[in-house]
Amino acid sequence: MLLIIFIIIFITLLIIYRTKLIKNNYLKLLSKYLLIFLGISTILELTIFNYRFYESLFFTNNSKEITDYTYIDGITCEGKTCKIKEDTSYIEITNLDTKVNNIELKLNSDKLLITKFNLSFTDDSNTEYLNAGSRVYSKGVTRSHYFRLEPSGNVHKIRLEVKETNANFTIESIKLNTQVPFFISSFRLLLILVISLFIMIINPLNKLHELSYDFKHHKKLTIVIVIALSIIFSLSTFANSESYNFKKDSHIQQYDMLAVSLAHGKFSLDLPVTDKLLSLDNPYDPSERNNLKRNADYYWDCAYYNGKYYSYFGIVPCLLTYLPFYLVTHHDLPNVAAMCIFITIFISSCFYLVYQIVNKYFKKTSYIWYLLLSIFFTIASGLISFASYPILYSMPIITGLSFAILGLAFWLKSTNSKKLNSKYLFLGSLCMAIVAGCRPQLLLSSFFAIPIFSDYIFKKRELFSKKSIKETILFVLPYLVIALALCYYNASRFGSIIDFGANYNLTTNDMTRRGFKLDRIFLGIYYFLLAPTKITPIFPFIEKAKLSTMYLGKTISESLYGGFLFINLISILGILSFKFKKVIEDKKLYKLSILSVIFALIIVIADTQMAGILPRYISDFAWLINLSTIIVILSLLDKNILNKDFKKLIVILIMFSLISNCLIFFTESTILSKYNVLKTIYYYIYHSFMFWL
Repeated sequence: MLLIIFIIIFITLLIIYRTKLIKNNYLKLLSKYLLIFLGISTILELTIFNYRFYESLFFTNNSKEITDYTYIDGITCEGKTCKIKEDTSYIEITNLDTKVNNIELKLNSDKLLITKFNLSFTDDSNTEYLNAGSRVYSKGVTRSHYFRLEPSGNVHKIRLEVKETNANFTIESIKLNTQVPFFISSFRLLLILVISLFIMIINPLNKLHELSYDFKHHKKLTIVIVIALSIIFSLSTFANSESYNFKKDSHIQQYDMLAVSLAHGKFSLDLPVTDKLLSLDNPYDPSERNNLKRNADYYWDCAYYNGKYYSYFGIVPCLLTYLPFYLVTHHDLPNVAAMCIFITIFISSCFYLVYQIVNKYFKKTSYIWYLLLSIFFTIASGLISFASYPILYSMPIITGLSFAILGLAFWLKSTNSKKLNSKYLFLGSLCMAIVAGCRPQLLLSSFFAIPIFSDYIFKKRELFSKKSIKETILFVLPYLVIALALCYYNASRFGSIIDFGANYNLTTNDMTRRGFKLDRIFLGIYYFLLAPTKITPIFPFIEKAKLSTMYLGKTISESLYGGFLFINLISILGILSFKFKKVIEDKKLYKLSILSVIFALIIVIADTQMAGILPRYISDFAWLINLSTIIVILSLLDKNILNKDFKKLIVILIMFSLISNCLIFFTESTILSKYNVLKTIYYYIYHSFMFWL
């Protein structure tokens, strides 16, 4: 049915194109590309992606249904219904002595949507069981019911080790050498169509690149794209929210607890402090807490100081979302809902910043390049991380990034005319100052004011001079007000105006004595920036790699998917921005790109020293390197010094970055592969990619 729909669409487009109903040259070109790639994606679906179907047509001569099989170890049966009780449970088929090309398995289960198997068999070359590998049976994905075997000669015995426990199931049938069904994947059809069309549109040789960016004419289209991305990634965020949305552990719900406390006029969290915790000489020492139970004797990852619990996370996300929601509804706001709000703000701010750079410095930039660089900047700067892990820990990061990016955009906007625009000057400073209440290390972005406003301070005297008192007040006031508020907030909790409380959290190490260790710097730079990605032939083709170190001390780390520069090779241009001094003509812009790289390196070192090497911390500095990268690319395009091959290379590297980041979303650590409601969708996508299984 789906194939018929695609054929109808193809014929309709062909008729429209051939009858010249489209008069606009650009729309006609787009229709032509759409027509070509719709045909290509359909042909691929009918041929290569279904080659297992064509291959299996030659298996049916030896087809056989198995009715005689036995259960071993942890499987007990009453009639046809069996129960798996242990991890090691087997279904064994013996006395085959025949050629086996594939197995068709049909199961019924009371609760298992997904069943994992290890397949073993004996054949003419193996008298003992050969462990052939593992497969996943998805109840709702027909393609997963067929397992292709590659034995040596005839197969004598087959063993299916069931990797599940406490589940009832019924075997409907086990068949050998059956015909694999023709599998049309709507996801795969659409994906190939979109990717092909996208690649063709952004091809530097394309006439669409002649379409220069005119904000008035393209504003609506840009807004539609931003809204579409916001919806897609908000839905993705909800898809990954299950384990964090409903889990009521204290360290996950800190913003909700803080909102309740603030509503009642206090800063400490309403959590009881036990005598066991009070009796410890050093409660921050995890070894002293070994005999204590989490959430019974102490609360994990909460800041503990002078007999009270606090949240050390930035207060701004709570003030903007959790607290208003609680005051209105008297209920907790799920982390995922707050995350979706800021995902929309983050995407909008990224597109807005790239627009301000293009509008101020590179007015000849084509609309296609603007879109491509905006999408790259958005996705490669942490969006996938936020959508994959919509948890408390991600909230202050995305909030801080959103305000830092918006603040920079507003500051650039304020300098578009001969005289400083007071409104955008104030908005920029307000956003930048708010960052301090989200993610303090991102305050480095405030120093972008130096290259942006240096002329207005020293030459034009429109800031920090007698004739610019109004502008100076508007620039300084947000910092002053927010600084005073945060100083009061910190002093009230921890007795120091500059202590945000991160060192007092009850976590894996005593952060009050963590200190600054030079040997950690190399670890952070290598794993955050340079470490290669572990690539596999199994969807999603990327795996986390454990950190290896000879450092004889405490290293806080989680497995990463590879260094930022390895996943985003195009961003090497940003790191090397100092090599493009002659290309980046505007001195302010050049300083902006250099400062971006310097700030990124400072944050890499700071995060490594203060907190450790964790995947989500990449977002702290990724946007800075990407900002420098975009400045370099736009400068190269503006000077028109790149030949067509180099433009193609830039597009390919950007596409590589986008694909790599998107594949990370589908890794096994995401809820898509764990959350029961979405397991079928996940394995439908899995088999769309793994068509050779």
